[in-house]
Amino acid sequence: MDKKSYDNGPDFSFVEQKVREVQTTIENAVKTSNYQELNQSITRMVNSTLKQYQKEHPEKAGYHKSYTGAQAQKVRGTVENTEMHPELYGNTGGEKVKDILLIVFGGILSGSMAIGLLTVQILQAVMGHGGVGSTVVTLIGTLAGVGMIGSGCTGLGRLKRFHKYKKALGYKTYCSFEDLARTAGRSIKSVKKDIHYMIAKNWFPEGRTDMKETCLITSNETYRQYEETQKALEQRSAEEAQKRMRESEKQSRINPQVQEVLDKGEAYIKKIHASNDAIPGEEISAKIAKMEQIVEQIFQRAEEHPEIIPDLKKMMDYYLPMTVKLLDAYEDMDRQPIQGETIRASKKEIEDTLDTLNEAFAKLLDSVFQDTAWDVSSDISVLHTMLAQEGLTENDFEKK
Repeated sequence: MDKKSYDNGPDFSFVEQKVREVQTTIENAVKTSNYQELNQSITRMVNSTLKQYQKEHPEKAGYHKSYTGAQAQKVRGTVENTEMHPELYGNTGGEKVKDILLIVFGGILSGSMAIGLLTVQILQAVMGHGGVGSTVVTLIGTLAGVGMIGSGCTGLGRLKRFHKYKKALGYKTYCSFEDLARTAGRSIKSVKKDIHYMIAKNWFPEGRTDMKETCLITSNETYRQYEETQKALEQRSAEEAQKRMRESEKQSRINPQVQEVLDKGEAYIKKIHASNDAIPGEEISAKIAKMEQIVEQIFQRAEEHPEIIPDLKKMMDYYLPMTVKLLDAYEDMDRQPIQGETIRASKKEIEDTLDTLNEAFAKLLDSVFQDTAWDVSSDISVLHTMLAQEGLTENDFEKK
């Protein structure tokens, strides 16, 4: 093993010195049978070791507080210049050192305490020396050491996953939890727990999750864009909901019999439109488009003035069903690869019939607007009369 340093870890000589301190602390505790502050002493030693290492190796453990401006950026650059969007990731060097120290010191503590526990058991069995208190304390010390090892291993595993998450993000500033879970080989639930921890620890300085917690967003700018998009979607959803509500209220005011006629009319209009899409000929397509427009206007008028629906009975019972039947027949003949004289004549007859139907539908449309036309004509006559009485018409001006 290299006596100078571990790979990206603490200097060996530095750790070796701290190991001797730990061993001395444990030996003193065993000699004096005073184990009460042993775990606290080990913890304090881990923290002081970490602080000393960060001070002496800022390029590995995160830049030191004394570095400012360009110096700090330079130190950060030695570690992070290979990362994509390095400014969006925190420096985790100190965390790695701490986890390594926890494993090292935890191993020393648990090993020493295990030996002490074994010694106490032998003394009790052979010589009757030792007591329950010593057994309990050494057992607790062993468990504490194992706990430190477990904590260090958990931390190193989390750091490894952090680098996997960065790899999954790549040049992006967002990534779904599903993709992160696939990259790390863990469940989405575990990934969410990891991400929340890492955000809290500032490993993702600008990191946040979306409202439904389906995605990690690592940039403030990306999160701002997400919020704007979310607001636009919410506004559109609200508008659509209001539209549906207005339509529902409108339908609730319409008589069920009237609504039935309107629904049938809508079905006929959709069928006419579909036939137009299916038939490629320009001339007949223009005729079908005209028919669709007229029929749609008739039913719009019927929706606004349900009293005219009885006038549409012949249209509903005969004209529209016949129209659909003729269009279906035309579609079928038009699909035939070889079209003889009979097919061409039949198609021509249907095209001529469409002209007749369009004329009939146009007259029907005029008739459903007849009352309105009469009302407008009456209003215009009254208006002319009043203008004449006031001497404001053109003829009256000429007379004057």
